[in-house]
Amino acid sequence: MQITTNLALNPGWAAFLCAAFTLAGCGSQKPPTAAASPETAPAGPRLYILDCGTIAPMDPALFSLKKEEVKGDGSFVSPCYLIVHPKGTLVWDVGQVPDAKIRDDGTEAVEQDILKATRRLGTQLAALGHPIEGITHVAMSHYHTDHTANANAFAKATWIVQQAEYDLMFKDAEVGIRTPDTYRDLRDAKRITLNNADHDVFGDGTVVVMAAPGHTPGHQMLFVKLARTGPVLLEGDLYHFPEERTLDRVPTFDFDAAMTRATRVKVEQFLKDSGAQMWIQHDPPTYAGLKKAPEFYD
Repeated sequence: MQITTNLALNPGWAAFLCAAFTLAGCGSQKPPTAAASPETAPAGPRLYILDCGTIAPMDPALFSLKKEEVKGDGSFVSPCYLIVHPKGTLVWDVGQVPDAKIRDDGTEAVEQDILKATRRLGTQLAALGHPIEGITHVAMSHYHTDHTANANAFAKATWIVQQAEYDLMFKDAEVGIRTPDTYRDLRDAKRITLNNADHDVFGDGTVVVMAAPGHTPGHQMLFVKLARTGPVLLEGDLYHFPEERTLDRVPTFDFDAAMTRATRVKVEQFLKDSGAQMWIQHDPPTYAGLKKAPEFYD
């Protein structure tokens, strides 16, 4: 079963969202605030950051960067996210090492030599009172292996995916950075299929999947409007290193570099207009400065 929408908000993300949903902090920038306790949390969405592992140091040249241009050793983090909304739950990105390969005792599990994890996604969700079988929605920024490891576990949830991404995920051809066995159970799962469009997940403008093609054909991001923290944009792999953003560099393996740059221009304008803060998902310093589950942002 699937639902298809052509509600394309591009290129007017900021204007539409600010006008229709009255974004908190439109036109202003707010830093992350301390996570609220469950007892005092408001009725709006909560955003939890989960530990889904790390990636061994990568060659900056893959991202059109020189080693001397990059701070740190080139390693990445790979968080997963849980959004708890009064109308349901959404898991954003589902890890890079399948839970079945993780002992969950602190021992490091390694996938494809560079993808590492010590904690199961399912265990973390259950500890928060939201086991996988109860999750209502799932979405991945894109089909690359480091974002899809536990997708099969969410086959009973509603999957939100761009049509272009779906087509490539299940294409009968050799496709790089793809592990079809990790998401095969989603092929016929209930889904909301988007045609280069944005989707308001719970109908109130607080959780919006946003089309952001370029890195992959159907790459997407997640916007979350938080009452206390302000608006946050989880940018998938629009950027990996902050230096890609400051130096205008595009990874050598992006599906369409020109499309990536066009999306980045729109996103930068969206950030200015909405006042949203963007979290570069793979960036270790960004991740280190944020609250981790069981604490949350609201």
